[in-house]
Amino acid sequence: MTSIGFYFNVADKPLLVNQLVQKALRQHRQVTLFTADEATANALSDQIWQFEPTAFNANVLANHALAQATPVLVEWQAQRVQQDDLLINLQPMQLTMFSRFKHLFELVGLDELDKAEARKRFAFYRDRGYDIKSVDMLKKSI
Repeated sequence: MTSIGFYFNVADKPLLVNQLVQKALRQHRQVTLFTADEATANALSDQIWQFEPTAFNANVLANHALAQATPVLVEWQAQRVQQDDLLINLQPMQLTMFSRFKHLFELVGLDELDKAEARKRFAFYRDRGYDIKSVDMLKKSI
């Protein structure tokens, strides 16, 4: 069963995404970053490449020719998801394909709309018996 982690009160989502990606790469994990659209996916991919000048954070869009050989995929279309290890949801909608992953992380910002959508997703997972771990980023860092 998929383990689910919610990071609440995330003041800087791009920073947390990069920290989670680096942690996953150190552990030799595969990561899928799921965004709302292609423009966001492209921007996120560029950002990950440039996050830390001394790190090598290899990533591509899931439709790239090297997707099968790359540990971090950025995607916005559920039918093209290729990995099943770690999924980071970066859009407000409930994902239908989350259960194929070993781990799902939900990042929730500070604004009320983001929190309201996250509460719906949290209730969805809880009502189906998923084990959910919550981290309040105002109180803790990764």
